[in-house]
Amino acid sequence: MNDASYKKQAIYTALHDMETANQQAVSKLTDSVSLTAYRSFVRTSEDGRLIWTDAFREALKEHEVLFIPASKEPYYIDDSVLIPSNRHIEADPNAVIRQLPGVPVLMFRNEHPEDGTHFPENKKNRDCNISINGGRWEESRTERAGYGRSGMYDRERSYYGVSACMLFSNLTNLTLTNMTFAHTGGFSVQFGNINNVVCRNITFVECYADGLHFNGNTEKVLIDSVKGQVGDDLVALNLYDWQDSSINFGPMKTVLCQNLELSEDSRYKALRILPGIYYYKDGTSVDCALQDTIIKNVKGIRTFKLYYQTAAYELGSEPERGGVGSGDNIFFEDISIVLERPLEGFEPYKNSHPQLGSFAGFEIGSNLGNLYLDNIHITLRKDIYPMSFLVCAGPKSVRLNGREIFDPDANCVVDNLHLSRIFVNGERVADVSDYVHAIVLDDPYGDGTVYSRGEINHVYVDEPN
Repeated sequence: MNDASYKKQAIYTALHDMETANQQAVSKLTDSVSLTAYRSFVRTSEDGRLIWTDAFREALKEHEVLFIPASKEPYYIDDSVLIPSNRHIEADPNAVIRQLPGVPVLMFRNEHPEDGTHFPENKKNRDCNISINGGRWEESRTERAGYGRSGMYDRERSYYGVSACMLFSNLTNLTLTNMTFAHTGGFSVQFGNINNVVCRNITFVECYADGLHFNGNTEKVLIDSVKGQVGDDLVALNLYDWQDSSINFGPMKTVLCQNLELSEDSRYKALRILPGIYYYKDGTSVDCALQDTIIKNVKGIRTFKLYYQTAAYELGSEPERGGVGSGDNIFFEDISIVLERPLEGFEPYKNSHPQLGSFAGFEIGSNLGNLYLDNIHITLRKDIYPMSFLVCAGPKSVRLNGREIFDPDANCVVDNLHLSRIFVNGERVADVSDYVHAIVLDDPYGDGTVYSRGEINHVYVDEPN
C-alpha cells in the first residue's frame, strides 16, 4: 500500500467507526412520543393554519425520540425550535414541516451554539447526539432572501453570521439522513464547531442558497448521496468565510464527500472549499486549514474552488484582513467536468486575457502540500478559450464597477500535484503541460499595483497503461 492509499484508508476507517458510534448512540434513545400527542399546544393563525411550534418544543423537551406522522396538511412553524442533546426525530417521508411565510428566523437548531466570530469558541455547554431521519423541511420562500432577512439566529440577529433553515454548532455527534429541503431562502443547513457528522441521502428542491454549508472547527464529516437544485453551492466547505456567512472559523479535518449530483437547472455550478487565515477581534489569528479530505463521484459541478477570497472591496481601499490558507492530503476522484466556457462571465475570462483570464476545473489559491486528482474527465474548448485548464494555481483578479472581486495579492504554492487517469475531451493524457497552469500577475493593469504569483513545485503523472 502506497502512502496515498494508506492516507485514504485511514480516512475511510475513521469515518466508518464514527458513523457506527453515532448509530449506537441513537439506538440507546428509547423514550418516544408522537408529535400528535401534543396537539393541545397547537395554535391557529389568523388565516386558519395550524401552528405546531409549541408542540415541537414541548415534545422535544420531554422525550428522547419524536415521531412525526404523515399529514394532509403541513406542520407549520412560526419561530425557532431548539433541539436538546440526546434527541432523535423520526419523520414520515410524507410529513411536511413548513415555516410560516414571513418568519425571519431559522426553524431548528441545537440548544447551545457558540459565536466564534470575534474570539475563539470556548466549547462550553457542548451539545451531543442529535439525529433527524426523514421528512420534508420547507421554508415558504420563492427566492433567496438575503442575509439578515431570513434564517437569522434570532430577531435581533445577535449571531450575525447565521443564515439557515437549520443550524448545528458547538455539537458532537450529528446525523441527518433521508431528508428533503425545499424553498429555503438561506443555507438549508449551516454547520460549524462540530465533530462526528453524518449527512446521507439529502435532497434539495428549489432551494436558493447553499445546500449543506460547513464552516470551521470541524472534524470527521461524512457526506454521502446529496443531490438537487440549489442557488449556490450544493455543498460548501468554507473553513474561512465572510462574517455574514459564518460564526465558526478554523480548521477542518477528516472529510469524505461523495456521490454528489447538482441539478442541471441549478444557477451556480461550483463547489467552494475555502481555507484561509482568519483574524479575531484582538488581532490573533487561526489557520483555517483543510486536511485529510476525499471528494469523490461528483456530477454537475464545473469548477472546484480551493482559495481564500475576501468580500469584494473598493479599489484603493484595503480588503478584509486575512490571508491565504493551507491544506494537505486532499483527494478528488471520479469526477466529470464540462467546462466548455467560463463559469463566470467576467471579461478577462471571455477574452482570454494572458494574465487575468485563467479559469479551470480546479482553481487553487491556497498553500497545499499534497493534492491528488484521479480519474478526472474534463471537457475544455481551448480553441475558443486558450486560458482554460484542468488546474490553475495562483491569484485571481477581476475589477468590476470600481471594485476588486478577488484577491490579487494571494501568492500561493502547491507543493505536490499528483495526477492519474486524466481524460481531456475523452482522451487520456500523459502530457499535462497544456492543462496545468501557474498564474503570474505581473502588473496586469499597468498601474504598478499587482505583482503576485502561484507556484506548483512538483507535478507527478501516472503514465497510461
